[in-house]
Amino acid sequence: MKLSLVLLAATISTSLATRMAFTRLTSDQQGDVQQKLAKWKALYGPLALKNGFVPPATESLDEDAHSQDELERFHNTILDVQEAARMNPSATFSEFNQFALLNADEFKKVLQESFGDANTTSADPLPQAEQVRATTAIDWSSSKCMSPVMNQGGCGSCWTFSSVATVEMAHCLTTGEPIKLSEQHVLSCDTKSQFGCRGGYPYWAMDWMADGVCTEADYPYTAGTTGTRGTCNDQCTKKKLSIGKTIRTSGDASLVTALTKQPVTVLVEAGNLVWKNYKGGVVTQCPGSDYDHAVMAVGFGTSTDDFFKIKNSWGAQWGENGFMYLKRGLDGRGMCNIAQSVSYPELTGAPSPTSYQPSSSPSSTTSKPSSTTPTPTTPSPQPSSYSPSTTPVTTPSTTTPATPVTTTQEPKTTRKPKTCKPKSSKPVSSTSAIPSTIIPSTITPASSQPSTPPASSKAPAPKGDCHGCTGCYSKSLGSCLSAEYTKDNCASYSYFQTYWCGN
Repeated sequence: MKLSLVLLAATISTSLATRMAFTRLTSDQQGDVQQKLAKWKALYGPLALKNGFVPPATESLDEDAHSQDELERFHNTILDVQEAARMNPSATFSEFNQFALLNADEFKKVLQESFGDANTTSADPLPQAEQVRATTAIDWSSSKCMSPVMNQGGCGSCWTFSSVATVEMAHCLTTGEPIKLSEQHVLSCDTKSQFGCRGGYPYWAMDWMADGVCTEADYPYTAGTTGTRGTCNDQCTKKKLSIGKTIRTSGDASLVTALTKQPVTVLVEAGNLVWKNYKGGVVTQCPGSDYDHAVMAVGFGTSTDDFFKIKNSWGAQWGENGFMYLKRGLDGRGMCNIAQSVSYPELTGAPSPTSYQPSSSPSSTTSKPSSTTPTPTTPSPQPSSYSPSTTPVTTPSTTTPATPVTTTQEPKTTRKPKTCKPKSSKPVSSTSAIPSTIIPSTITPASSQPSTPPASSKAPAPKGDCHGCTGCYSKSLGSCLSAEYTKDNCASYSYFQTYWCGN
């Protein structure tokens, strides 16, 4: 044990020693970073600006100091990518992502504090027959019941997106009716189980939804751009759902068992360089100590490692088209704490179509993440059935899982749950494939939309050549921003050296 700790300390020391500042690089190395940053600005700069993932304003810096700050930040992200790759040889990472100019502390602030624990009462454990039944690879993302990958935007509403997605799946698996429910309805009106955009408890939200939820069409999501939960509008017609009591459990074996029946909500630790820069493959090492984000687990399988597959709410530009693979088969809390807190609504009956149940026979569809740069696929594929794709794998551990519990009490604590979010734009479904190394050329500066900006003073007069731009020009990005960047808010995006070129 002592030897292991010594070796770990030596590895960390060596890693830290190799993190050379940008100013100490050779001229060729600096040129390489400059070229990559220019490419990032053309491809990801507008997306970062749109979603609010830019460093604090730097009006006090002159042009040279500002450029130096950008290069140092991007260089540090490149080093983070290299470190994440050393930690996770079965996964891929890239500096080409919307978070690339945020340092570690700024990215962690996106997630902030941890969820509090709920007061619960005991329930019967999962039957042993269901535990041994988990002998195949499951991928519920291929089900017709699965909704598209969403983007929670500038609101700490991960608890809403994960719980709504899990309830949608449970209802559809029981009734055969695909539905898209309103995250905004839950966020605005369920005041007992959450703190609005400052986080919430997904298991209590599932209990609240049992009485009915408005559809997305009747109650669209707005908190992604406003950053607030808004006033409850409870006038829309609520969809009655076919779901039972909320089950809570923990442990690797319990998670596998639950996933043989349906997707589930899990809490994970995401405020780290691995999640920030993830592109594909199986994550086998996750820095951090506690969960700070809620996602939906949608399957498990085997490739280079046994894995769990999760669906995030940071948009399809993140990860493998919005999905991630975490190593499976660990004791305790699991990789990135995925097995520490598992919750899902009980199915109210056997699914009508027999195809809902996972097959014990081989399927032509496999559930294998790539260990190299993944080939782009449609983020929300059109599946052939409501059932998950299945493939025989080694039988998971039969260790008796922790006893699940149902949430039957109101919270007795006011401890604030984690804010669990990147501050992005309103939720959108993805319609195009996203390469693992760079964002596709379809995302251009002209297509970017601003998130709600901070209050700012009147936009300053042009500081240089507007290059024909008659609106908000970004000198750093070298482009004229779209019409949504107005004279009033143009100056708010000063990190990208914006100034007004119109009348």
